[in-house]
Formats: sequence, C-alpha cells, structure tokens
Amino acid sequence: MSIASPRFAQDAEQREAEDREAMRERFLAKVSSKEMYEIAQEALAAGWGFPEVQRAIDALVEKKAREAAADPC
Repeated sequence: MSIASPRFAQDAEQREAEDREAMRERFLAKVSSKEMYEIAQEALAAGWGFPEVQRAIDALVEKKAREAAADPC
C-alpha cells in the first residue's frame, strides 16, 4: 500500500483533507515514531508539503489519542 499523490493543488482546505485521508490507512496501521517518520517521508516523496504532512500527522495523532482515551480496555 502506498500513499496517493495530491490531486487538488489549488484548494488548501480540500488538499489538507485529501492529505489526511491519503495517509490515514497507513498511519493507523503503523503508529510507532520510527514508522510515523517513514510514513512522513513517503508522503513528502509523493509530493505533499512538509506543513501539510505535519498537520495531517498531528490530526491523526490527536484522533488516535481520542480513540485510545475512549477505549475502556
């Protein structure tokens, strides 16, 4: 599985949502710091900008943390 390249280069909001979705499956499958770094590098190589990748990872980490907090284990 690889991260899709961006399609909506001119609409920042749509691009950010697309970036988040493009990275979502890969991120949720691999959460360690080393693996997160590798995913970020893959996204950068696919053409996503560093701020976009950073925002997407931040949002995904936040979502994962909320899910973990809601899980009664």
